[in-house]
Amino acid sequence: MRKEPNWDLLITLIIFLFIFALRMPYIANSPAEMGDMWRQPDTESIARNFTEQHFNILYPQFNYDGPLPNYIQLEFQVTTFIIAVLYKLFGHSYIIARLVPTVFFMFSALYLYLICRDTYDRQMAWIAVLIYGLIPLNLFYSRAIMPESALLFFFLGSYYHFLRWLDEENTPHLMLSGIYTALAISQKTPAVFIGLAMLGLCLAKYKAAFLKKGVLWAFAAVSLLPPYLYIKWSERVSEFKFVTWIAQKHIFPKVLGSAFSPEAWTFFKDTFPEAFTAAVLTLCVLGLAFLRPKKDAAVLILTLAVVFETLLIVSVIKFKYYLIFLTPVAALLAGKPLWLATKKHKLGILLAAVFIGYLFYTGTEITKPYYEEIPSITEFAEFIDQHTQEDDLVVIPFLDPARLSLSSRRGWRANIDLYDHIPRDIEGELKFFEESGAKYFIVKDGYIYNDFDGSYLGYLEQNYQKLLFDDGYVMYVLDGTAKAGAQ
Repeated sequence: MRKEPNWDLLITLIIFLFIFALRMPYIANSPAEMGDMWRQPDTESIARNFTEQHFNILYPQFNYDGPLPNYIQLEFQVTTFIIAVLYKLFGHSYIIARLVPTVFFMFSALYLYLICRDTYDRQMAWIAVLIYGLIPLNLFYSRAIMPESALLFFFLGSYYHFLRWLDEENTPHLMLSGIYTALAISQKTPAVFIGLAMLGLCLAKYKAAFLKKGVLWAFAAVSLLPPYLYIKWSERVSEFKFVTWIAQKHIFPKVLGSAFSPEAWTFFKDTFPEAFTAAVLTLCVLGLAFLRPKKDAAVLILTLAVVFETLLIVSVIKFKYYLIFLTPVAALLAGKPLWLATKKHKLGILLAAVFIGYLFYTGTEITKPYYEEIPSITEFAEFIDQHTQEDDLVVIPFLDPARLSLSSRRGWRANIDLYDHIPRDIEGELKFFEESGAKYFIVKDGYIYNDFDGSYLGYLEQNYQKLLFDDGYVMYVLDGTAKAGAQ
């Protein structure tokens, strides 16, 4: 007897292959993309430094500000270390660097599918996964060389296995959820807000009796202790304590008031339509109206948790990619009314198909400019690579460090006035660079960040030998022995 095809499985595979294929057209791009030309080069440089300098996941290194070792305090380097391993095996390639986060994203979509299928049914899961894959924010950042995709994978994995534990009280599910939670927090500390959703679900099922469950205390220890220890470790060994600095200088002092600030709401107003599309946002509002406190508890409580995180954290930081926590929730909420429409009338299927088609068109159009590589960055980086040696320390006249990261050179950014240990006057700063081992100060077309009156460039011209090149490049030799005019 001929076996009937498994249409449900086939449709699921087609949806996942479609979502994956959407991320392939720009897979070979350099990290210097219009959508994010700072964090991507930073992240990719960490992977390269693992392969070229110190192959140890506990010692990530930046290419700025200063010479090696230049250890930095950031997220636990899951994405970059996997990229580094693949670099070791197959050689340096931006395709490899982008495939790693893309695969993480696909597995996050699988967890979203499982959450949806178990909470509702397979049809709802299909709709939610399609929306999740087509949201503009996810279209770009899911293949960006950044930790966001790994975060989504661990975040959704932790929630799925916690829900399974609530249903079955199967301890392995709870411990796996704890491991995922720890890894999610280690990627982005605001992932700790998923604990609010888990706490809400425990209160709903066990009331105050959940406090007597020893297995939940073990879960809390597995979830929180490893990321805490990693943060403290990285703070101790790092030269630049980014996590601690951001938390102490930006988040903690402003966390209570920023959500009500005009700056935050301007950011949300300007960013949300582009990140999610007006159509998805409209369906999210409609989806909220269809949520039932008991039947949709898992979705409702998760929504409240990530909205709370957005108001407290994103309102302070105001980086678009920190909205990534909202994308699974947006897919669930926007998918609910479409799913209900398909259940009520055949025209609902047509409505859902039209919406998915519209989201595909809108999402790809919104993100198209994000993929554009920035020639001024890539060309400058190529110049540094061609005209300096691997161990040369160079100074660049830009606030963003992408040119150092992409050229695999180390050095400093000039005239940025960020660090207390670097003098703020021109003469003092340049002397600091010289004494720290800088060899060249590279300028193109006379541009130096913050040099509005030309005094910085003028000082270089008067006091340092310069090497002239085509296309407006000048290399000032930072040895202090030759004056301008010695060509």
